[in-house]
Amino acid sequence: MWFRVLLSCLTLTLLSSCLALPPQFPPSQPPVARDTGDNLFREAEKYYRNQDYRRAWQKYSAYLQQQPQGPRASQARLRQAELLGLLRDWQGSLRQYQAILNRGAEGDTALQARYGIGRAYFKLGRYQQAAEVLESLTASELPGPLRFSTNALLAEVALKKGEVEPAFVRLRLASRDLAAGDQEWFNDLETRLVEQATPAELEHLASLYRDSPLTAPLLWRLAGLAREQGRPAEARKWLMLLKERFPESKEVRMKEASLDSTKTVLGCLLPLSGRLAAYGNRVKQGMELAAKGTSLELVYRDCPNKPDTATRMVQELAQDARVLALLGPLTSADAKASSQAAQAAGIPLLALSQKQDLTSAGPMVFQIFLTPQLQVRALLRYTLGQRGLNRYAVFFPESTYGRILAQLFGKELVAQGGVLVGQESYAPGSTDFTLSIGPLLATYRAGGEVSSSFEALFIPDDVSTVAAIATQVAKDPLRQAQFLGTNLAKPGAAQEKEAQALNGILFPVAFFGGDPNPAVQSFIAAYRQRYGTVPDYLAAQGYMVVRLMAHLIETQGTVTRAELPQKLLSLREIPNLPWFKGFASNRQADLALYILTIKNGRVEMVISPGAGQP
Repeated sequence: MWFRVLLSCLTLTLLSSCLALPPQFPPSQPPVARDTGDNLFREAEKYYRNQDYRRAWQKYSAYLQQQPQGPRASQARLRQAELLGLLRDWQGSLRQYQAILNRGAEGDTALQARYGIGRAYFKLGRYQQAAEVLESLTASELPGPLRFSTNALLAEVALKKGEVEPAFVRLRLASRDLAAGDQEWFNDLETRLVEQATPAELEHLASLYRDSPLTAPLLWRLAGLAREQGRPAEARKWLMLLKERFPESKEVRMKEASLDSTKTVLGCLLPLSGRLAAYGNRVKQGMELAAKGTSLELVYRDCPNKPDTATRMVQELAQDARVLALLGPLTSADAKASSQAAQAAGIPLLALSQKQDLTSAGPMVFQIFLTPQLQVRALLRYTLGQRGLNRYAVFFPESTYGRILAQLFGKELVAQGGVLVGQESYAPGSTDFTLSIGPLLATYRAGGEVSSSFEALFIPDDVSTVAAIATQVAKDPLRQAQFLGTNLAKPGAAQEKEAQALNGILFPVAFFGGDPNPAVQSFIAAYRQRYGTVPDYLAAQGYMVVRLMAHLIETQGTVTRAELPQKLLSLREIPNLPWFKGFASNRQADLALYILTIKNGRVEMVISPGAGQP
């Protein structure tokens, strides 16, 4: 009993003590941040800026799924519509922009969607519909950047329709907002308008818009046409009018001297007709972009893989004293014939071909192109020098290309201190490699013996074949070896299956659009603006060789044919040309290549030009 009384007293005492204390609460916790999708949107914007458009699309979609009415939903939908166009689905882009309007978009969102609809119509070749949408948009109160873009795009539409004067009028309107617009786009429009206009149209516009600054390039063009057509007196008349009306114009300040003197002329030998015309024209586009704004004049001759024609073109151009040098051709047969003809005629030639030993024709012949030797050298410098691989095997097709690459790989491997453990070949076009690759499989399985195993397997073949080989040995220990390929191993956009099969492969290329280098991205942007598409390595090679010549003329001044070879040999790294390192003593260009790989089916850069390439 006394124990119960004592327990009751203690309980009352404790309760009274607790009541005397202030109330106690659990420790405060920081509020849990509500996920508003900001991280998703920021990731999408990052991929967008890096031109990884497919991943950007996925992130914008994820954001909209999570926050369909979120604070940035309108911007995400506009981005998606734009991305569809950037991914070449302009019909899908059009539908997306129309859907944005159908959702009841207002304000800036509605204005941007209407502009997007006009741009999609333009890209689809529906120029009249594009003009109607864009002209109706100009009646709205537009912010400066959008007003510039709308007028500039209307100028594009007019040029596509062959209407030079309306294009000129729209370009004048765009010039008022140039501070808020795209200077490069404006300059390109101005150049194309002047080039497209006939002499009569040029004269008409120059008379009608006497005081417009845009008239200065018209007068300059008239003077240039007169000079080219052998009418120097008329050329001087237009030049005097230019100086009288626009004494402070860039045409007077920067181009007067070049009108009175002869430009440096380069002869370009490219396949511009026949089955190789597409390749030649991509090189030509890169050349034209590089020559823009320089003192170079490019003259083209068609070399459609006919050595006799190539020889004749070289001889004809060599007789023109204005021609300083020749660029091209592309094909091996034309390049061989041209190099011999150029050496005989005493005119420097910079060949754009993979043909081996071209420069052996003589001291007038240079070579600046992605060659097999450059590829294996770059690949081994990386895998031997940075990855520490030492033992290699080669599995090659019994074709001219395969044998040359296998031979070059073996020589370069020895020169760089590596070991060739074994090599096997297979018939070109094979689909079953069981017998031919058997010895290499056996060698690799004996991996416990360092003396016989190898760490890397080089397969110089196209992406489909290399992927087929990788698929066939996917479950064999050999697949753990480092697979190596040439630039032919790079999968195209539609080769997703091959890309997945080649995860982890390493291969060299001369150009990669995913390089964040500002010089590379500037080239890509300028090319896309001028031609409406992204450049490939052929366009980059054409751009590089002309920029190289422009740099030489700008820094060296007047150069003769006899002096040019030594001047070329003295060239080293050139600003804004990360791919060019210089010419070796044998007059072959030393190009800094990319090493690429494939991860999860996507091509990625391992090293960029110059990195790890002593």
